[in-house]
Parts: sequence; structure tokens; C-alpha cells
Amino acid sequence: MSVHIPVRRARIMFWVVCAGFLASCAGMHESPDFERHRLSQLVVPAERNDVFFLDVMVNAQYPADDPAAEELRMEWLTAWLAVRGMCPGGYEIVQRREFGFLERNPGRFDYRYEVKCSTVLPSG
Repeated sequence: MSVHIPVRRARIMFWVVCAGFLASCAGMHESPDFERHRLSQLVVPAERNDVFFLDVMVNAQYPADDPAAEELRMEWLTAWLAVRGMCPGGYEIVQRREFGFLERNPGRFDYRYEVKCSTVLPSG
């Protein structure tokens, strides 16, 4: 048994679906997670197990040496750690540096933070 939908009704349904899709995409750019995913990444190096890296991009909205932008980058780091279930006892930034000219950087990030999980000593 085939279902026949009139052409006019099918066109209306198509445009309603398209409008809903476009409306959902418009709100995505206002999400803090969108900025975190667009401008940062968490990297766990295969050759080391004592540290991991937060790679970030800087731009006019989030300049390199702006305290508010730096605070936001630390919020991104905290969010990445929560998503991955890493560093429940906290973390320490070991180093913050610019990427070197010849350093492997396919994502074209600007800065790399070397991060180490804090160890929580048992009480007693």
C-alpha cells in the first residue's frame, strides 16, 4: 500500500523542516561549547603519560594576553577535563608557550598549555 502525499503538502513540509534546521543552526554559534570546540582542543600525547596539552587559537575576540580571554580558556580546559573525566583532583599548568614555526601543528593553533593532573594524597 503506497501513501500518496499531495505535492503542495509535501512542499510545505519540506520548507517547515528546512526552517527548523536553519533555526537550530543559528543558535549553535551562541553556545560556549561551540567556541570551545572551534578554538581549542585537548591532546593526550602517545609518547608521554605524565602530561597532556590544551592547544588554543587566539583572535580579536580572545586575544593572547587578555585576562578575560585567559579566564575563558581556563573554563574551556575545565570543560574538556569534565567531558573526558580527567583530573578529578585538579590540575596544574606546567607551561604556556607559543607553537614553534617548525613544530607539528596541523590545526594551526597559536598556544600550547602543558597540563599535569594534581595527585590527591590519601588522608590519614
